[in-house]
Amino acid sequence: MDSCYSTIASAFSLPRDTAEELDVHGFFVIQGAITRIQAAQLKAAYDAAVSGADPDDIKIGSTTTRVSDFVNRGSAFDWIYTHGPILAACASVIQRPFKLSTMHARAVHPSAPAQQLHVDFERQTDGWPMIGFILMIDPFRETNGATRFVPGSHKWPKDDVRSLHEEQQVVANGPAGSIIIYNGSIWHGHSANETMRARRSIQGAYIRRDAQAGCNQKALIRPETFRRISPLARYLLDV
Repeated sequence: MDSCYSTIASAFSLPRDTAEELDVHGFFVIQGAITRIQAAQLKAAYDAAVSGADPDDIKIGSTTTRVSDFVNRGSAFDWIYTHGPILAACASVIQRPFKLSTMHARAVHPSAPAQQLHVDFERQTDGWPMIGFILMIDPFRETNGATRFVPGSHKWPKDDVRSLHEEQQVVANGPAGSIIIYNGSIWHGHSANETMRARRSIQGAYIRRDAQAGCNQKALIRPETFRRISPLARYLLDV
């Protein structure tokens, strides 16, 4: 067994009720994972990183804008993908050596309609399972595009779309600095943003270490990033 993974699995664990919530419902929310001051500082760093991003790293869709490669956007974001509860969820669900697949910014456009419900990683797909996280740069509310989930749907057979009705959906609300951690096989999607302001977040995903990552971190890693990050971070990036 990978010694680094063994160290992670022994060092990080979820409280019993949180682990049960992740197993049964497929997601949980850490309300206010960082302080209000830290959240304000992170918001400023986010805006600076997005405004300074190369146009090639920006993808503008009909309802959202994504900015890729937040591993290399500055030290303000280094703690996110090494955050203990996220790693604990990975160890609990993936149950074998894992790595970061992607980490990017995502903003839901003002007045954007609700996203169609989907899964990030279908059950039994090669490389399954996956753990995802969403760090709230802005507060998540039902009116501004917060992510909604169908509890328990991560255990449905492939293509089973039962209970995708509104009454079965739960909106993951929280103040800025909160973190959603979820099983990549759960049905989910952002709700409609009824406001005139973008709803911002940083998102990432972890997969089995032997699976194909969404980003080639070895090719993307910048020398200054490699020098400043910890051995744990280098392991998670597989660099």
